[in-house]
Amino acid sequence: MRRLTATLTATLAFAAITACSAATPSQEGSLAGARSSTGTKTTALAGKLRTTAKQAFVGARGPEQLNGPNLQPIWGPNDPGTWGQDTYDQIKAKGFTAVRMVLFWDDFEPSKGRWNETAFSTLSTALNRAKAAGLYVVFDCVHLVGTPEGQSRVPAWAQTADGMGAVATNGLGFLQQLATRFGANEALAAYDPVNEPYRWPVDHKSVLADYTKIINAIRTKDTKTSIMIEPTYGDAKVPDADLAGLTPANRTNLIWSFHDYYVGGKGEGYNSNGIGVTPNASDGDTGYDPAHKADLATHLQVQINTATKAGMPLWIGEFGIGAGATGHDQFIKDKVALYKSKGIGYSWWEYKDNAGAFSMINHEDDSWRPWVGLLF
Repeated sequence: MRRLTATLTATLAFAAITACSAATPSQEGSLAGARSSTGTKTTALAGKLRTTAKQAFVGARGPEQLNGPNLQPIWGPNDPGTWGQDTYDQIKAKGFTAVRMVLFWDDFEPSKGRWNETAFSTLSTALNRAKAAGLYVVFDCVHLVGTPEGQSRVPAWAQTADGMGAVATNGLGFLQQLATRFGANEALAAYDPVNEPYRWPVDHKSVLADYTKIINAIRTKDTKTSIMIEPTYGDAKVPDADLAGLTPANRTNLIWSFHDYYVGGKGEGYNSNGIGVTPNASDGDTGYDPAHKADLATHLQVQINTATKAGMPLWIGEFGIGAGATGHDQFIKDKVALYKSKGIGYSWWEYKDNAGAFSMINHEDDSWRPWVGLLF
């Protein structure tokens, strides 16, 4: 393929969720049945969050550090099954403060302007269960994955040359639907409109110009909820000059976010196109040598510098390493220590992975795996 190396970060990280998406409704339904509501009293949130130049999330109590798993709340376009209240209570009880909800556009808008109310209703249930548990939510609104150019879960009618273009050209209505329906919910901390935006040849300025359209569209329906911006393929070194492509009408409550699967060994970890090097931990197999610990900080600093130049704080939308990979536990320890030293929140990929590589829970009884405590 013409750019296999450039896109491994954007594709291999999703082998796990593809397996989860392929589960039959009956399989997922039995899982949901095991998680009936416990009637847990609502845990108070710190009100609607906002963003400052240095803090991704600030509430009534001051800065809020949002940490938690990625989680898929929609199990099929016509399947009302979803995680029960117990799941969110369990996540909160473990010590997490948020979940990043992975959404697929084709579940919600199978044809232009025709909304699948089952999917929206299920998402509403999921959001309110997270809220009842005292968890904030980040919507991963359009989770790009696969071919062509990240569009395997983009509605067929909406596909263009690449996934980012599809969202900027045809997806604004869907993003506005999310904003109209859910923007007032205090549990919704942020929109992450486009997961790992595809564009080849690499053109960071045009990606940010598309983000301008996306931000302006969301802001017509929701002026308060924070909006995240990801570099190309979720992890790219964006030249300072290309930041000029981002010109939204309103620059408040914006967050720079990237996906950090870098294991070190190659300096700052970007190739000649500025894309995060592969192989990396997103493939579920690549391991980590703690001798390369210093490279992790160098890689992160690239994104901190970009966020600072753009006048935004930073948040890690995804990081993870395969369960059987060499150096698994030390990778988590070193990444978490680094994020905490910089005051940066983060989200693990992912809560449940049917393939097992990244799953935080055991499939047999949904108990936490022993290493999950390292995420704190």
